[in-house]
Amino acid sequence: MADIFRCVAKVNISARLADVRMLGVIQIKTMKIEKLLVMITLILMIGFIGCNKRVEKVSVNYENEINNLETDEEKRKFLEKILADDQQVRDGKKEAELMLKYGKDSKQHMDYIEAQWQQDEIHLEKIETYLGKYGYPNKDELGKEAALAPWIVIHHSTDTEIRNRNFEILYLAYLTGDIDDTALSLYLGRTHEFKFQESFEIESPFQSEDKINQLIKKLDLEEKKANAQYRLQTARSTQNARS
Repeated sequence: MADIFRCVAKVNISARLADVRMLGVIQIKTMKIEKLLVMITLILMIGFIGCNKRVEKVSVNYENEINNLETDEEKRKFLEKILADDQQVRDGKKEAELMLKYGKDSKQHMDYIEAQWQQDEIHLEKIETYLGKYGYPNKDELGKEAALAPWIVIHHSTDTEIRNRNFEILYLAYLTGDIDDTALSLYLGRTHEFKFQESFEIESPFQSEDKINQLIKKLDLEEKKANAQYRLQTARSTQNARS
């Protein structure tokens, strides 16, 4: 359902850009509210039908691609490519040049930002599908860059619902050493900013673990933390029983 809502948002992308970048305000003076609501309803119905079909088709393609990752080498290349593509569309120098040349609210700059949004959505779907099938990538087996890819893709999301639903597996990755305390602290700190519209403050001196635990409590993620701890304990008990 979240994918469908994101897809419908693209049906009216000009409204989305106006919302994020303050491109302007559309004033409706003559159209009656009733007529406007009818038009909006029709547009959304068309968007739901068309976008729903596209999302289902794309999801199947991603699933097939991920199901075919049979070796560690194939998984590593898959994740490293996502990380490389993610960074390729985030060229700070290029973005600065576009803003200086055309203006922050220009079509050229907005097209550049929209390309990031579109790729972020594709990468998020791929990563969540990957994590659902294989779990978080092991840094020792697949390498540091492959292990970084899921964290950075999810970290780009500004949707607190998406961030919260992925917290459990990220915390598990933290417990197993596949991401470090700095990465988890940044993730939780940014989630706090999106939820409360302010930075998280903690009195010094403090340990990184203190900040992480306070953020988890403030964001009401303690149950997900406990779930991650239980999953790790269960996995280790199973491994010990086999050896």
